[in-house]
Amino acid sequence: MSDPLSQLNALLDSNQGQDEVIPDANQPGFRISLNPHNLELWRLEHRQIASKEANLLLACLSSTGPLEDTRLGWVVGAAIRPASVKNQDDCKVLLHALGLNPDLVNSVLLNCPGIAGKIAWALYLERHGHLVATPVLDHEPNPNNNPRHATASTNDMKWLHPE
Repeated sequence: MSDPLSQLNALLDSNQGQDEVIPDANQPGFRISLNPHNLELWRLEHRQIASKEANLLLACLSSTGPLEDTRLGWVVGAAIRPASVKNQDDCKVLLHALGLNPDLVNSVLLNCPGIAGKIAWALYLERHGHLVATPVLDHEPNPNNNPRHATASTNDMKWLHPE
């Protein structure tokens, strides 16, 4: 299953009803948030501040200067900065520059489908210092609690409701 959208759909399906997933037992300080409230907040944030090419939203300590000169921070009070990375190597370099250790960066790259490509992700530190990643999908809220599925048309992501 090498297609990022298929991988994301599998992640959503297998963790339906859970707000948070710890995908890598070796990195307990890394979580993926599937909380519907967080998904909606990041969707709206992406629409407000990011271009279609931006595939990362980063909660940073500084809103000025080169992105590589700041650090990831808590989402509350942070400067949310969009970024566009073309591949996993670019993503790895940026996440290292933002202060993440190599093992944590590798865990992010392995467990966030499409993070350096088709699928936008938000990254921030929570108050205990754990890294949280949230997929950023262009979707409307899922009011009927139907199974969530992601699909892509160019760079746009949408929720599909089962028939």
